[in-house]
Amino acid sequence: MEKIAVLKTVSLFSGLDPQTLEQLASIAEPRSFAAGQPIYAEGEADAAIFIVASGTVRIDKQVSAGQQQTLAQVKEAEFFGHMSFVLGGAHSVSAEAVSDVAVLMIRRTEFDRLAARNPTVGYRIMLHMAEQLAKMLRDMDEKFVELVGYVYGRGKK
Repeated sequence: MEKIAVLKTVSLFSGLDPQTLEQLASIAEPRSFAAGQPIYAEGEADAAIFIVASGTVRIDKQVSAGQQQTLAQVKEAEFFGHMSFVLGGAHSVSAEAVSDVAVLMIRRTEFDRLAARNPTVGYRIMLHMAEQLAKMLRDMDEKFVELVGYVYGRGKK
């Protein structure tokens, strides 16, 4: 897997110069998962972000004992794990390979070392990540409003 080529496709790293992409590639660990294999479990502590090089990953949330709700499917050139990457804690969801998957994993500890050497790069990447999280929050707000409207409208009949 050509790490730099994969990183270039991800919106999170748009606008980074070739030297910075090389530095980022140097801390990115290639990982492979077979279809059906867990990448991480909900509650597992692993402050890392994952970039999908190929395949599809399903993101699930446990809603009750033995019941999962799929929140998203992440495909090539997209990323996941950013909540625990930013917060530095346990994953609030689980991730599983839907198909055979190749990812690049960037650990927060390694990213922090890179950002200490190049604060502008660290700032730019974290700003892009904040934008992605804000979009997710906006989408969740809209879904919440739809749900409340549905419940409220149904209760009025």
